[in-house]
Amino acid sequence: MMNRFRKWLYKPKRSDPQLLARFYYADEELNQVAAELDSLDGRKDPQRCTLLVSQFRSCQDNVLNIINQIMDECIPQDRAPRDFCVKFPEEIRHDNLAGQLWFGAECLAAGSIIMNRELESMAMRPLAKELTRSLEDVRGALRDQALRDLNTYTEKMREALRHFDVLFAEFELSYVSAMVPVKSPREYYVQQEVIVLFCETVERALDFGYLTQDMIDDYEPALMFSIPRLAIVWPLLPAHPRTCPGATAPMACGMVARSSSGALAHPPVSRQGVISALLRPLPELPL
Repeated sequence: MMNRFRKWLYKPKRSDPQLLARFYYADEELNQVAAELDSLDGRKDPQRCTLLVSQFRSCQDNVLNIINQIMDECIPQDRAPRDFCVKFPEEIRHDNLAGQLWFGAECLAAGSIIMNRELESMAMRPLAKELTRSLEDVRGALRDQALRDLNTYTEKMREALRHFDVLFAEFELSYVSAMVPVKSPREYYVQQEVIVLFCETVERALDFGYLTQDMIDDYEPALMFSIPRLAIVWPLLPAHPRTCPGATAPMACGMVARSSSGALAHPPVSRQGVISALLRPLPELPL
């Protein structure tokens, strides 16, 4: 009774642009769609069921988007790190990912199993249950605060948001890793080493005049094939100013040494000759 009275007395205006007010009405809309979906017999009206499911997912996206904005404003220094997202494939990183993760967490918490991912589903189920409970706590705290003071974030609410943010980040990594191939930390580190190695190779080739900026700007096909070969053999050439023993980039040189094992059947005797060969079109390069 007291909650109804407080809701009637302190309910924010729908036109209020403040985040807590926006969350209040977004959450109300989500609850209304969920209630209608629960009461609907999908076998009798499949089209209406499909429409409601789509609307439900859209409402989840909206609620999570506002919660993220509240966290950015409320706990900007305490956000869970999400550096792992750079390892996700491009097609995974889209605006609707958060809503899909919420939907997936609810399905797993209810006992569902990801197709062909039974072991991963069982391993993630405890985390999914904890995440859904935490999200309910956050929604309740934000709704309660929206009926009290739109301009204040209590410590209890901040703590609930911190806990939810950590759980959501952990579930995001686990769920996406189960659905699509995600590079391990070692694989990602090796990829970064290769990028650094190729960049240094191009810079040195420009310094020595073996390449021109126009070749790079025009994406010269021969150049694109030559860079990996050039990166492998460059530190092994005679009189090279930055060979591995005294190199300033030991990790890159170590990778060259590992990658170049057996790469040169006949060690080069002339750096200029090898460079010229490497910069020829691909069909002309010796196998």
